[in-house]
Amino acid sequence: MISTLFADPVVTVTATEAMWSGELYPEEAACIRRALVKRRREFTAGRLCAREALAKLGVRGFPIVVGKARLPVWPSGMLGSISHCDGYCGAAVAPRGEVLGIGLDVERAEPLEPALLERICSDIERERGTRLPAGVGAPDPGKLAFCAKESFYKCYFPLTGAFLGFKDVEVELDPGRSRFRARLCRSDAPSVCGVREVEGRLAWSQRLVFAGVTLRGG
Repeated sequence: MISTLFADPVVTVTATEAMWSGELYPEEAACIRRALVKRRREFTAGRLCAREALAKLGVRGFPIVVGKARLPVWPSGMLGSISHCDGYCGAAVAPRGEVLGIGLDVERAEPLEPALLERICSDIERERGTRLPAGVGAPDPGKLAFCAKESFYKCYFPLTGAFLGFKDVEVELDPGRSRFRARLCRSDAPSVCGVREVEGRLAWSQRLVFAGVTLRGG
């Protein structure tokens, strides 16, 4: 499913059942030595996904430890994003250069509670959601917007170190094309590599919603 969110040279891998209980490198295991079982399984699946993706790009044997702000530390010349939810885990990895940043997010497909929807989406975003055409089989527009914003933030934060609130980013959904646009709407929020608006991709199943953002170089 996540392979549809990205184009070359981004490589994606979805966790197999075996990856959830796979073997970590000692440096990786040290990062979660006090974690509960659920967190250990998620972390393990994410690292093994990322390692397989890196291997497809020619990088092997690199432990992906936790760095500043709890972000994965990628090998020199590589970047990536990992996401997990409800028994699913995936990773997207690419060589730096043509690609400057990646954001991957996966969420449950259930609709957002009204109070959470109001906190995440602006009035105009909620109004746009009511005007989306029926018949495309897409999940709740609020959940799509939430997932899209999360994927944008996962691309944005590693490059800027700047925190964003949900309403600091405005998304315009186009589920008929499995696309969205995300725009920084807080004037004092730094641009990311000179960019304030990006296009992302959407995908969904009965159970899950996926969103991906790729920031490309000039």
